[in-house]
Amino acid sequence: MGHIHLSRREVLDGIARLGAGSVLLPLRALAGQQAELPARGVLRGRVLDAATGKPTSAKMAVSDGQSPYWPAGAVRTMPTHAPRRYFYVRGSYEVAVPAGVYEVEVVRGICHETVRDDVVIEPGSTRVLDFRVPLLRDLAGERWFSGNTHTHYNLDIEESPDERLRLVPPAEALDVSIISYVTRNRMPYVTNRYPIGRLPDFSRDGTLVDMGQETRNDAGMRTTGYGHCMFVNIPRLVEPVSTGMLAREGNAPDFPTLSMLAAEARRLGGVTIWCHNGAGMEAPVAVALGAVDAFNMGDGADPSYARYYQLLESGFHLPASTGTDWWIYDHNRVFVQVDGAFSYDAWLAGLRAGRTFITNGPLLELRCNGAGPGATLEAAGPLRIEARALSRVPFERLELVANGEVVAEQPAPRGREARIEHEIELRRSGWLAARVSGATRTWAGYAVFAHTSPVYVTVPGTPARSARAAASLIDDIEESVRFIRKRYRFASDADRALSLGRFEEGRQKLARIVAGA
Repeated sequence: MGHIHLSRREVLDGIARLGAGSVLLPLRALAGQQAELPARGVLRGRVLDAATGKPTSAKMAVSDGQSPYWPAGAVRTMPTHAPRRYFYVRGSYEVAVPAGVYEVEVVRGICHETVRDDVVIEPGSTRVLDFRVPLLRDLAGERWFSGNTHTHYNLDIEESPDERLRLVPPAEALDVSIISYVTRNRMPYVTNRYPIGRLPDFSRDGTLVDMGQETRNDAGMRTTGYGHCMFVNIPRLVEPVSTGMLAREGNAPDFPTLSMLAAEARRLGGVTIWCHNGAGMEAPVAVALGAVDAFNMGDGADPSYARYYQLLESGFHLPASTGTDWWIYDHNRVFVQVDGAFSYDAWLAGLRAGRTFITNGPLLELRCNGAGPGATLEAAGPLRIEARALSRVPFERLELVANGEVVAEQPAPRGREARIEHEIELRRSGWLAARVSGATRTWAGYAVFAHTSPVYVTVPGTPARSARAAASLIDDIEESVRFIRKRYRFASDADRALSLGRFEEGRQKLARIVAGA
């Protein structure tokens, strides 16, 4: 979009190299000692889909129990300081290793089982080891398709961003991968090189790739201001991409607000996804004004449901979504059930309709009187609830949540599967959802989570909104208004009035909820 940023690899490629024939030696060799290189062998093979027998992309880890090994130039998982790192492959692999015993692990998304094997590599030998990766659950066969709604890269990658963008999403078994244009002063996000809109050149290996934008406003180095939100399925940038201290030149006016920019994104056919567990002063305002289509939790941090439940309890229908923010560092994804054939448009329609669950491992099912997430039911009597979680990532327990309270739970024996069959009679209208909770962690060190979007339930003669929850949001908005009046910068009194007017409009909407609850 007018700015071309070099990747770290391109920067390094521009540095003069050692002349031909130069050799880098261990320090002891430079000191006159003879370098002793360990005898090596080669491990190679294919990675196949167990159901079809065809080559498939995945990520692999090869380790002798102390050190990881990967092919030269391999695209690896990020960040570099992660507790464990994998390298990505397209159907085959080859890696040279010192002679010894190795554990090899193959991982493809979260709908497939992990495959592991031990192998002995003899000096000077070539060992061929093929892997067949079986399905854990065929969600695509049930028309559930996965997406990561929030990713971007900065210079801290070790290869061409084009190669990473082509290889990683299919290897992670994502059906949709959304990257974003980001402005944080002049930080060189390498993903800003891509044009806004759908990227067919990067969508040829099973993943649909869309380039959107993350619009942001912060109030301090570690303080979220208005908040952060994604605009996806847009034909062009919605300017300004960032306001206030994050703008290109820094210290720009804190205008427009995010909900004002979201209105422009919607006019262009875009979808707005609020980021980071609902952080930001404007989150309750934007939801109250109908500017938010979905709500990301766990994107860039462990999930928190406090703000989400406040908004649901206030009567808003809000689909759950997620992503990973920086790179694709873990298995975070939102599964969306589509009507008919899979397409990006059908996937976005399912997202907006709330036919979703979010997860970084456990695969959830929820049925309420036979209806799934996003449905609205009228109940004059008991509701029959069926929930299930199946996971190759160990988890502790499955829970059923009604109007913000856990009403049933079931531990997961061996951390793999749990089921709940429960009958409940709600005393008032509201919502039901299933979630996975506990203290287990993923390979990347994040809390294992899963949460469905709600099934909304109308109980005749009872309110669907909690006055207490809405009043709490009003308190937050009034505190935000005081902060904006004191700290935020505007180019004119008219801009200040427009911004504060958005907050007042949201406050009035919530006040009507309190009065009518």
